[in-house]
Amino acid sequence: MSVTIKYVAAVAALLFVAPFTYAGGSPDTGPVAGLVGLDEAMEAAAVAIEGKVVKGSEIAVYKITASHDAIGDYIADELNDKISMRGTLVPLARGAALQSVDTEHQFQMSGMVSDESAVGIGHYLGAKVVITGTFDRYADFSQLRLRAVSVETSALLSSYTTRINNKDRVLANISAPLGTIQAPRVTENALDHLNRGKDLYAGGKWDGAIAEFDKALAINRDLADAYFYRGTAYYNKRDYDRAIADWTSAIRLDPNFANAYYNRGVAYDDKRDYDHSIADFTGAIRIDPNYDSAYYNRGVAYAKKGDYDRAIADYTGAIRIDPNYFKAYYNRGWAYREKKDYDRAIADYTSAIRIDPNYASAYNGRGNAYFDKNDYDRAIADYTSAIRINPNDAAAYNNRGNAYSAKNDYDRAIADYNNVLRIDPNNANAYYNRGNKYYMKKDYNRAIADFEAVLRIDPNDADARQNLETARQARGR
Repeated sequence: MSVTIKYVAAVAALLFVAPFTYAGGSPDTGPVAGLVGLDEAMEAAAVAIEGKVVKGSEIAVYKITASHDAIGDYIADELNDKISMRGTLVPLARGAALQSVDTEHQFQMSGMVSDESAVGIGHYLGAKVVITGTFDRYADFSQLRLRAVSVETSALLSSYTTRINNKDRVLANISAPLGTIQAPRVTENALDHLNRGKDLYAGGKWDGAIAEFDKALAINRDLADAYFYRGTAYYNKRDYDRAIADWTSAIRLDPNFANAYYNRGVAYDDKRDYDHSIADFTGAIRIDPNYDSAYYNRGVAYAKKGDYDRAIADYTGAIRIDPNYFKAYYNRGWAYREKKDYDRAIADYTSAIRIDPNYASAYNGRGNAYFDKNDYDRAIADYTSAIRINPNDAAAYNNRGNAYSAKNDYDRAIADYNNVLRIDPNNANAYYNRGNKYYMKKDYNRAIADFEAVLRIDPNDADARQNLETARQARGR
């Protein structure tokens, strides 16, 4: 089970900025000129990216961070469609593939994606370029910023910034989840610091990013997104208390900031404060009833508290929203196994494997459920599949060794425990299990050596100490 978030030198970038001027008065008053509509912004972004990326390249529009995931997802989908319709680049399919990225790379934190993470995502998806960005709403306009990063060189190929008219019909519709909370006004100098902070964040320079967010907040104390982004930077530094404080400030300023609730819930989970974690995931779901990751992570928190029924209900909620959420199937299978409902566990692990045939952990989990049902041959087949996918899966070798042991095939069991120790030389369980098998084969010297190894690793292992004495007595006969 898991909950979690996301560097790189940039080359000269092409920066497209819609003109931003004030029509008289101070920077805090008066209409903003030069704003564009959302559709126009999407078309211009596609043209800008197309102009800096080699024709025919596979690209992945990964994540646009916004205060509400539905807005970011809409913008990402629209940009993907615009690029696809132009026919010069090859956008990779969104949806299940990107959810798989989130699971495999454990980018469960909602926030900006660093360039280093974008490169990892691109390698995983087989893309040449990955596009990420942020969308923030202010009183007089909304700002969209995009980054196109080369997977091969880690270079920033193109950055695009534009300001969108909040009265744009499409934007007004997709912004409905933000409710009636008045967006803050932002001064030009505060926005400059905020944008520099985002760029430093993308480069993995957390301290520099935090310093810029500090400057933005010193000018405009009511910028919920500045608190949000600073919180993600603190989180990356594993300063969970400061991260929580910043997300709390973001929520105070914008009570409908679903992603701030979600992130705070993840940080509380990292602090093992599961009750606060559950409360925050519940807050995110209240604002966005289709927040599948909030259901999933709340289920994880319930499972950590041993409340498997509520965990199962939440994993089911995540699957209802996203039928391809294979990690939710996996975790629900884990919870069913804890309840000794092995048939349902096997069904869920099978569903996870159907969605992602290379999900080694699901094979391992299903093997465990078959083992619990004393179906050792099927268990061995699943552990073997997990090892085929991940030859360094120590748990699968250990579990297969246990299954061979249950079939009294001690030589194959010992061979598997040998592989565990090749991968993890300090695995006390493998020494213990191998020692037992050597004892069963009456190879007492090797059994003694293994139990002694266990006690070097864990001097308080009473079972190993007892088995050591038993083996010594047997050798003395």
